[in-house]
Amino acid sequence: MLNINVGVLGHVDSGKTSLAKVLSTVASTSAFDKNPQSKKRGITLDLGFSSFIVNSASYPFTPSIQQNFEKVQFTLVDCPGHGSLIRTVLCGSQIIDVVILVVDVTKGFQTQTAECLVISEITCKKMLVVLNKCDLLDTDQRCELIQKMRKRILKTLESTIFKRSEIAEISAASGGIQVEFTSEQLANNSQEVENLITLLAQSISDPTENRNKLKDRSFIFAVDHCFTITGQGTILTGTVLSGTTSVGQIIGLPYQRIQKKIKSIQRFRQSIQSIGPGDRAGICVPQLDANLLERGLVGDITSTDNLTPCYACILSCVRKVSYFKSSIKSKSRLHIFVGQETVLASLTFFAKVKPEHDYTDNTEKSSEFDKTAMYHYVEEIPNVTDDKLYLLLEFEHQVICPMNGLVIGAKLDTYAVNSCRIALHGHVIIQLNDLNYKSNNLSKLLVCKSKTRRGHIERVVNSRVCIVHGLFKRETNWEIFVGLRAYVTIKLNETHSTETQRINGYIESSFGQSGKCRLALDSDLPDEILAQYSSKGGRKQVSQPDIEVVLEFKKNVFDPQRRIIQ
Repeated sequence: MLNINVGVLGHVDSGKTSLAKVLSTVASTSAFDKNPQSKKRGITLDLGFSSFIVNSASYPFTPSIQQNFEKVQFTLVDCPGHGSLIRTVLCGSQIIDVVILVVDVTKGFQTQTAECLVISEITCKKMLVVLNKCDLLDTDQRCELIQKMRKRILKTLESTIFKRSEIAEISAASGGIQVEFTSEQLANNSQEVENLITLLAQSISDPTENRNKLKDRSFIFAVDHCFTITGQGTILTGTVLSGTTSVGQIIGLPYQRIQKKIKSIQRFRQSIQSIGPGDRAGICVPQLDANLLERGLVGDITSTDNLTPCYACILSCVRKVSYFKSSIKSKSRLHIFVGQETVLASLTFFAKVKPEHDYTDNTEKSSEFDKTAMYHYVEEIPNVTDDKLYLLLEFEHQVICPMNGLVIGAKLDTYAVNSCRIALHGHVIIQLNDLNYKSNNLSKLLVCKSKTRRGHIERVVNSRVCIVHGLFKRETNWEIFVGLRAYVTIKLNETHSTETQRINGYIESSFGQSGKCRLALDSDLPDEILAQYSSKGGRKQVSQPDIEVVLEFKKNVFDPQRRIIQ
C-alpha cells in the first residue's frame, strides 16, 4: 500500500476540518479539533491527522502507482488557518506530498490563503484547489458565481508553479451544519466527494523513486505528538522523513541523548513491523517521559551528519520569496523553521566569486560548497537570486538541522494585514555543531567585504613619490596598510578626451601625524602633473587634470583579526 501525505491548508474558517471529516474513514492524532481549546474557540489549533484508503484501479492514478500498489492511503494533515498559528502550519507543510488548498467560495483568496500558497510553492510541487461552501451561494446564480471564482483563482495561480492545478467544488458541511465523524462516510460518498478524490488522484505523481533514494539515509522521524498509554509505553506519532526502522531497533532523542528500543509500531491502528520514507506511524517505546518531547526530530543519533544539535548552519540555493516586499539584509534576524522547530537566527549572505574570464556553466555543481574558494559578502539579498548565493544562519539556541533539510525564514515579529511574512528558503549544506564554530570553522572561510578608499595628491616629492591625503584618518593603525598596493588615476583635461591614465604604486609609509602617507609609484608621473605640484608650494590653483588616488582591498568578515587581503 502506498501512503500519500496530503496537507489541507487554507484561511481560518474556510472549512478545512469539515473537508477532512467528510473524506476520512480513520481518525488519528488530534483529528477534527479534539483539543478542548479547539472546540471552545471553534478553530483548529494543532495539526490533525486522519486517513482514508482507496483502490488504485478505481481512480486515475499514474500507471506506475496502479501497477505497483493495489491500494493508496491518503493521510490528511489538517493545518490551522489562523495567522498566529503559522509556526504549526510550517511544521506540517514539511511532511506533505500534495496540498489541498481550501478556499471559501463566498470570499475567495484571503490573507492566509495566499500565505499557504507561498508555503506550498516552497514545500510541495502538486496542488488541488477546493472551492468549499458552494451551497451558501444563491441557487439561481450559483453556477455563474462559481465560474467567476474559478477564473479569479486561475488568474492568481498563473504566476506560480500551480498554474495547471485542478479545481474541485464541494459543500463539506452543508448549510454550515457540522456532522459527527463516522468511519462509514467514504462508503456513502456524494458525487462531489467522488469528483474531489478523482482530481486528487490526478494531481499525484509517484513518490516511490524519491523515497527509495531516501531509504539509504539515516533514519529521521518527524514527531508531531507524544503521549503515554498506561501499561504500554510512550507513543511518538509522526512521519518518516528518511531511512527505515523496525521493531527492536534503537531510536534516540538528540537533545537528551537518550536511546530507546522500539517496542511496537502502528500505522492507523494496524500493527506493522517496519516503516520507511513517507510513512505515517506511531512508535511505542518503553519508559520514556512524554514531557521530554512535544514536537521534533528523533531517529539515529549515532549518525553525526544529521541529528546533532547545531549552533549555526550554512544554506545553499537561497531564494527570496517574491511576495515578501521588505528588504532582507545581512546582520538582520528572522524566525527560522527547520525540522520541526522555530528559532530566531542572525543572517549573513555571501556569494561565490566567479574568476575573471571564466565563462563555464557551473550550474550542476552549484550545490557543492568549496571551503577553499573566495566568496564575497552580500549586504542585501537580491530579489532575483541564483544557486551561487549562500546564507549563514547563527541560531539563538541550538537546533537540529539535518543535512539537505529545507529551511524557511519568516518575519513574525510584525503582523501586517495583506502582507506576506514568508521571506526566504534554502537547504542545509554545512552544519556547525562546535560551540567554538566562529574560531574553528568560520575563520577558515574566505568571505570578503570589498573596500575602496579615495584620496588626493597633496604634493609631489619627485616623479615617483608623492604625499597623499584623504585615504586615512589620524588614528589609523599603519602596520596593516604599509605595503598595500594603490594607484593614481589621471583624467586628462583635453577637449573631447575621455582618456584615463593609471599609475600603480604602493604605500611606503605614513607622513606626519594627520593621516597622510607616502605613495611610491612604479613609473614616473607625467611632466604636466609634475608642473602642477611642487614640494613647497603644494597644489597650484590652475586648470589641471582630474587626479585621484585609489586604495582597494578586502576584509574577511569571519577573520577575528580583520586582516586585509589584496
